[in-house]
Amino acid sequence: MKSVNHIVCVGAGYVGGPTMAVIAEMCPEIKVTVVDVDERKILAWKNGPLPIKEPQLEKTVAISRGRNLFFSTDLK
Repeated sequence: MKSVNHIVCVGAGYVGGPTMAVIAEMCPEIKVTVVDVDERKILAWKNGPLPIKEPQLEKTVAISRGRNLFFSTDLK
């Protein structure tokens, strides 16, 4: 059985961003990359303030950002 070591999500909106942040926090051994064509949205995920307000989301992102959670506009 092949193990998963990298997940890529296209779309940093209300579903993709928070879902991938939770996966990154719960599975630190998996590299999680969120890509979106909206550069402003990606910059917000990278640097804050986050483009989405949800309870505990700032903390969840902070735990994994740069460790195993990454954001990019490079769809390739």
